[in-house]
Amino acid sequence: MSLLPEFCIDSIAPGSKGIFSFTVDLPEGIQNLPRQSFLASSGLCSEDRMAAEMAAHVHKGKLSIPILAARGNQDGQTMIVTAGIHGDEYEGMEAIYRVFDVLDPERMKGTFVAAPIVTLPAFWMGIRSNPVDLKNMARVFPGKPNGTFSERLAWELLHRLLQHASLYIDLHSSGRNYRMLTLCGYSTVGKQSVVAREAAFVFGAPVVWAHSSTAPGRTLSATLELGIPSLYTEAYGGGHVRPIDLECYTNGLANILKLLDITVLDQVGLPDGYRPRVLGGSGNMDVGIKCQCGGLFFPSQELGVTVRAGAILGVVRSLEGRIIEEVSSPQEGVLILIRATPRIYPGENVAALASEG
Repeated sequence: MSLLPEFCIDSIAPGSKGIFSFTVDLPEGIQNLPRQSFLASSGLCSEDRMAAEMAAHVHKGKLSIPILAARGNQDGQTMIVTAGIHGDEYEGMEAIYRVFDVLDPERMKGTFVAAPIVTLPAFWMGIRSNPVDLKNMARVFPGKPNGTFSERLAWELLHRLLQHASLYIDLHSSGRNYRMLTLCGYSTVGKQSVVAREAAFVFGAPVVWAHSSTAPGRTLSATLELGIPSLYTEAYGGGHVRPIDLECYTNGLANILKLLDITVLDQVGLPDGYRPRVLGGSGNMDVGIKCQCGGLFFPSQELGVTVRAGAILGVVRSLEGRIIEEVSSPQEGVLILIRATPRIYPGENVAALASEG
């Protein structure tokens, strides 16, 4: 297990920059994760080497998550960023690393703290949910101090990290099974919305998505309860990391650092002629458009188009090749998410819609 100093936000020294360990009880251990990860991999790395890599972060019933932190010599605001809430969403991880690499505490006023890979067991397997307890980390906040591993992790993250934010950003993407418009989203509810709206447009994503409500269990639902201005992002995903999305996320973090008067990086700035597409809606992917049958899904619409009610979004074929379902749009809207991988099970999301403006 890492011998890095244990993270405590109050112990970050002025004028310092370092990597810390955020430990959480994991009495369940990593169980069969090496074997499961090996089966899900290319098979070119041995199960033993995978186990050794995981063991470096697990010791005496505790899991160690890396935290990157930098604090200027002058007091100021605190920007907190997370990525890897879902284990198959990589854009935010690299954007955090790139920004942290160029931070200079001597040129900072305030604090930057980031957790680039929150749900390490899901990351090791390259999947969305936490394999330790089969829970989706983005559905368990604020967590429980004595709950399952995901609930304990959420509780610790909220109380030891997120609650200290002047502004919080949770970097997501659509993961390996979907494609999504690259966007920055925020809640229009409460006093925090004034700062959050400004920050969402300053971030510089091609789409800004405003929500009048935030479903329970999210990181943002927990921080919004505390009145903290909060943003989240999504990117194209599909198991791939596009350079254009990395640039968007890296520049976006730099833009927020400038907005908070923490520091000015070379990456700061909005795209030339920046005019984002503004969308609305709940943002709750749990109530997306679902298929009724399992098999192989093939889309018939392009991401980002406006579809009419009744438009065919794609078809599901049986393993014998028969079209067993045509999935149609229940209403008019902007196609903000579409299934990327053909293999699909009954009840899974096929697509999601947003509204213009």
